Amino acid sequence: MKLRQLHKLLFAVLLAGFYGHAQTVFVTREIEDTKERKGLFSEVGAFSNFSFSAPFRANPAYGTNDPYNEGNGTWFIPDGINIQGGFGVHATKTIALSINSGIDGLISPKLVAVPVYASIIINPHLNEDTSLFFQAGVGHSFALGRGDLSGLYQKYRFGVGDTEGIGFFIEANYYGFGLYDIKQISSLNLGICIFNFN
Repeated sequence: MKLRQLHKLLFAVLLAGFYGHAQTVFVTREIEDTKERKGLFSEVGAFSNFSFSAPFRANPAYGTNDPYNEGNGTWFIPDGINIQGGFGVHATKTIALSINSGIDGLISPKLVAVPVYASIIINPHLNEDTSLFFQAGVGHSFALGRGDLSGLYQKYRFGVGDTEGIGFFIEANYYGFGLYDIKQISSLNLGICIFNFN
């Protein structure tokens, strides 16, 4: 009789275990993306840039055996100085639009010109410390001291910048007019620029 009661008790415990089984509850929450995503125009601010560059021209004395010509060992020689600056707006320090002007002095064609142009700068970042920048500009250039000589101005610049806003570049400028036997005045420049993104 005791064995039968033990079976009943065991059966009741098993039956109660099936009906009273424990439930595991998982509490879930949304995992928020900690990396802030910015749209292209989510950060718009003022932009300014200033540049100093030196035009270079081919050295006509390169390769000569003249012992009195110290510059005959270089392919290119400096041919003037350009100082330019501009103001505009930027979006997330990646794209900037600006209005620019300055003064360009070229020695060999005896030219002093004032370019006035609009430009777009694309500034993709390679990493936290370095960025490349591409600038294309178009406008009008005015030759000083040469009457009404002027023409379509074009600028194409490629360079490397850092987080401080300092960059080094190479650029080509086209002035849209000719002098003497030169059909199109142009220059190839090396320079340094300062960007300011507010």
